[in-house]
Amino acid sequence: MPMETSIREPAYLPDYIGKFKILQIIGMGGMGVVYKAVQEPLNRIVALKVLPPQLSINDELSKRFKIEADAISLLQHQNIVSLYDYGEDKGYRFFAMQFVDGENLSARIQGKKILPATEIIDIAKQICRGLRYAHSKDVIHRDIKPQNILLDKENIARLSDFGIAKIFSSAGITMTGVTVGTPEYMSPEQAEGEDVDAKTDIYSLGIVIYEMLAKKPPFLANNPVATAYKHVHEIPIPPSVKRRDTPKRLELIILKALKKDKKERYESVEEMLEHLDSVDLNESVDRTTLSFAVHKDLRDEGQPDDKYADKRITDRRSGDRRHSRRKQNTFFLFDKGYWLDLLEDQWLTLSLIAILAALLLNHLIGHK
Repeated sequence: MPMETSIREPAYLPDYIGKFKILQIIGMGGMGVVYKAVQEPLNRIVALKVLPPQLSINDELSKRFKIEADAISLLQHQNIVSLYDYGEDKGYRFFAMQFVDGENLSARIQGKKILPATEIIDIAKQICRGLRYAHSKDVIHRDIKPQNILLDKENIARLSDFGIAKIFSSAGITMTGVTVGTPEYMSPEQAEGEDVDAKTDIYSLGIVIYEMLAKKPPFLANNPVATAYKHVHEIPIPPSVKRRDTPKRLELIILKALKKDKKERYESVEEMLEHLDSVDLNESVDRTTLSFAVHKDLRDEGQPDDKYADKRITDRRSGDRRHSRRKQNTFFLFDKGYWLDLLEDQWLTLSLIAILAALLLNHLIGHK
């Protein structure tokens, strides 16, 4: 689990729970407390997640706690935290997980340094591999966010916190926790309370990659309802607007993952991983993406058709492939097509700017 925090240790916790000697607290939330502990007699350091007696009487919390343990027990993968033990002692429900000596991705993003594109792609691919395995075991995470991605000192990324995971049994029966996630990372269908599938994790991963680039997720608001509304109705600003060195293909991958209609997203995490493998770090985004102009097909850049036939990323608006009016080899400020594209794609923003300018001018004139 993440590195130690300053959260004060509750007074009610005993020195031991089962075979585990409690060392210190490393996390706390609505689902209980996570401690750094020693598993005896193996002398193994673990992350011990504990649901104390006063919370165990809550049926919903108990159900979610069991779901998380069940989900992790199904998954044995390098990019997912491992489960060591599960049980109850002195009224405390607990499960012991792999202790990750490092930090979570949120702490890494909020650090002073901007994450280089190479590191962003590496972490994204590791998350993809973990999700690919989870999905192959019929487990949907439903709460992919930087806080639930742990990074050790070798930069190995591991998924954690399967508290609201959805598990499909072989009989097709679902076991669900609460039908919510974290507002900033919810898919549109999740925000609307609809049934979700693996594509909800793809959307949330797109948000995480966006945040690794821009340091903030694309949709923020003053309250969860407003944030959910943005996921459902607003188109994300391309990350290259906020970070100029964004590789072109990485931007297209993000925008495809963030499609409102899940049918337009990647069919699987495997497909997304293949596209991440093909990102050219030296191919920066054309500044015309400020106007949401369509990116040229990779085949137009002299690449053989068969090389990219199955890896082309299309950016569709209203279901149709859009065509830029821009002329080649013309500086964009003198290009009529550029301004027409800008007016078509950003008319609402330009209208709001014009209204604000008119109000400001009226205010200035009125105070003379």
